Amino acid sequence: MENPHLPMVSVCLGLFFCSAAFAAAEQEEDRVHPGFDLTVIRPKGFEPGVTGMEFLPGGRMAVSTWRPNEVYVLSGYDGPVKAMKARKAAGGFKELMGLTAVGDTLFAADQDAIYALTDGDGDGLPETRARVGALPFTGSFHEWSFGLVHKEGRFFTGLSVAASQTGNTLVPQKDSRRGSLVSMTREGKLDIVATGLRAPDGLCLGPDSGLFATDNQGSWLPASKFIHIVPGRTYGHHIKPAGAFDERYPAPPAVWLPYGVVSKSPTQPVYAATGPYAGQFFVGDIAFGVVRRLFVEKVAGEWQGCALRFSGGFEAGVHRMLAGPDGSLYLGGLGNGDTQNWGWREKKFGLQRMKPNGKKVFEILSVHSVRGGFEVVFSAPPGAEAMEPARYQAKQWWYEPTEAYGGPQKDISPVPVKSLHASKDGLRYYLEMEGLRPQQVAHVHLDGIKSRQGGEIWTPDFWYTMNAFSPREFAE
Repeated sequence: MENPHLPMVSVCLGLFFCSAAFAAAEQEEDRVHPGFDLTVIRPKGFEPGVTGMEFLPGGRMAVSTWRPNEVYVLSGYDGPVKAMKARKAAGGFKELMGLTAVGDTLFAADQDAIYALTDGDGDGLPETRARVGALPFTGSFHEWSFGLVHKEGRFFTGLSVAASQTGNTLVPQKDSRRGSLVSMTREGKLDIVATGLRAPDGLCLGPDSGLFATDNQGSWLPASKFIHIVPGRTYGHHIKPAGAFDERYPAPPAVWLPYGVVSKSPTQPVYAATGPYAGQFFVGDIAFGVVRRLFVEKVAGEWQGCALRFSGGFEAGVHRMLAGPDGSLYLGGLGNGDTQNWGWREKKFGLQRMKPNGKKVFEILSVHSVRGGFEVVFSAPPGAEAMEPARYQAKQWWYEPTEAYGGPQKDISPVPVKSLHASKDGLRYYLEMEGLRPQQVAHVHLDGIKSRQGGEIWTPDFWYTMNAFSPREFAE
């Protein structure tokens, strides 16, 4: 996403282009997950480049858009397209990047402030705008207020750092609060919650109302990542002058998102409280046009887990998402026509719904750290070949954050499967691994494993971020 006052350049959150990996990914990402029906939910003539989404009372959905920067209300979004209607509520913003609702009031995160939008004339549109409070904003390129979450009377948003047109973090920053996750009271009081972020283009609430965010590869980020935000922590991106908490040891991500394979420019995470993947997260990607699924678990008191491919086939790069009560995902697309960065095949807008269709899909449901290896949980019992160690191709590596833009996988080494054990119901498999190490990312590929009925596996890979070993034993 470029600065409106500067010429278009091929740079933003995800540079470090790898054409071979992206070409392979592009072929794979055309496929829609077979357990869902994908439907366009844009009324005729409504072509939003989506920067924010939120449910409103009365079966309505608020959608904020980019260029022009406006807010619309969509009615009938869960029904047939011909019955849907999009009406403009408000406009004239700088660049909105997050919406949240508290009761009947819609709140919006612009670059320089958080606003409350209310329905002043009773027509069902939140058109009356009041400023809640100012956000740190210097007018530099790459300064956005990403995402907006309300929790315990406060609003939370992520402030990306100012950057050059090549994507490198500006030195010095004009405001040392950039690169922070901040909170604001209803009275406009601003506090810094956590630091060490670069471009956290998405924020959500997860288990126990915890805050989770993505961050994008770049300076000090060898790969993109999914983070559990804990107040007072810093997460590894450095600025000058130093921000609050920057002197503290950086906290690791819950899940690394390997660049060019799993993700390129991760965006909105959403937590699935219901549906077939209840308890898991989904993460969009604005440059890959995909959604990834993340399974996380607490080990030694901290969240860690794995990334799995989930679905493609979308209108545009997936920028914002909502999780519906029936397990549906609502997806807002955005692009700037630049296929190397913020764009999926040059498509600039999109609004779609993924609704569970009840079809049974053979896939990896979750991956747990257990003593000496992994417990892989399948959606259905796999065939006899799943007991062959040669079917599991595994390697591990680590990342070294440096001031350079992005970074390689370090000390890549194989991790052979020593033995395999299955649970009595045939759904859980214990992979005893040789040489598995903590503070590594382990990639495991399942080669040619099918269900007992011969069904192809939908997700044959997982990438597990092993921050710490679990003491839990595999129980057959």
